[in-house]
Amino acid sequence: MKIAKRTDKGLVRANNEDYLYANSELNLFILCDGMGGHLAGETASKTAVLEISEYFKDLKIESSEEIEKAMIEAIEKANSKILKLSSENEKYSGMGTTLSLGLVYEDNLYYANIGDSRIYEMDKEGLRLLTRDDTYVNYLLDMGEISEEEAKNHPNKNVLTQALGTESKLKKKNVFVSPTKDKIFLMTSDGLTNMVTNNKIEEILKNEDLEAAADELLKEALDNGGVDNITFIIFTSRC
Repeated sequence: MKIAKRTDKGLVRANNEDYLYANSELNLFILCDGMGGHLAGETASKTAVLEISEYFKDLKIESSEEIEKAMIEAIEKANSKILKLSSENEKYSGMGTTLSLGLVYEDNLYYANIGDSRIYEMDKEGLRLLTRDDTYVNYLLDMGEISEEEAKNHPNKNVLTQALGTESKLKKKNVFVSPTKDKIFLMTSDGLTNMVTNNKIEEILKNEDLEAAADELLKEALDNGGVDNITFIIFTSRC
């Protein structure tokens, strides 16, 4: 796998509550965007990444059928660890994190998502969003209470309906699959997608030099305000 990754606290936030992991040997990719009080958000995101990466580090996957079970178990393990830390230390009370998780196995990307970090894929047909944000706005859209146009500028568009570490039982733990052939994937926190349009992201990802594309994506997000932490991973199996 070819990989480029970036994380930056942005121009407004005092610290970086995002955390990422990208391992070309395991073909494992994890991105978390933490939330909570002082240090709590970064504790939640780091805990989730470490728990999940450690789980997969010692795991021998021998078939695609094992992957969904493994991913769900890893997510549940991370969720439980964050909840435990929250209950044991008052300063971590209520902390949580988004999660984007991807594993490439036999020319397929197996992925899961919780919260509003995102996973995109791009091929010759263009850029497509693979995941759906767990947000109150999407809930309203599903209920038919607002339109797509109203959703774009809704005052509660960043309110999450699910995050890792906030409830003992997650509402959903679905694992999806996408073929990797001739595709580039982007895993990202909302610090990028709130600052850079999908059209601009697509234009930048056409650059076959992943490091140059990563530099340009980060610069674009910062130039447009950098109001949040900016973290993303670009990866591809293209030679």
